[in-house]
Amino acid sequence: MNNDGCIVAACGLAKKLGLSLKFKPYFQIKKELDKAGVVPRSSNYALYADLSNKMMETCSRFAKESYVYSIDECFLDFGDFYSAQDESQWLELGELMRRTVWREVRLPIGVGIGVTPTLAKAANHASKRIHGYHGVAVINDEKSRFNILS
Repeated sequence: MNNDGCIVAACGLAKKLGLSLKFKPYFQIKKELDKAGVVPRSSNYALYADLSNKMMETCSRFAKESYVYSIDECFLDFGDFYSAQDESQWLELGELMRRTVWREVRLPIGVGIGVTPTLAKAANHASKRIHGYHGVAVINDEKSRFNILS
């Protein structure tokens, strides 16, 4: 909840319970939340910003340039290095990034690698939501592009 008493986010477990929460005033759904055993927590925007800054700094060490897209997303530019790597090398780099961010910031992240920001974002979605990717997905050829985008 934010300081206005409005639900602004819900954990995966609350979503699995089928609770329709986002952007509803707390007082309107308090009984439903109590019945489900949900414990509401206030937002901590200073903490979110601090964690975001630490995550961005950690991720930026892996590439020559980085672009912060939102509080929880960034794009890294690997330049000509991109075309010189095969999928296994990208998967290793993605796993290294995940382990490093977890060790230093204690945030679980998904890593999506693609030749464009759009393909990287699609790969990131696959890394978190499509069975078999385990947190890292790479779109670097026609086959991987088809598999993920379909």
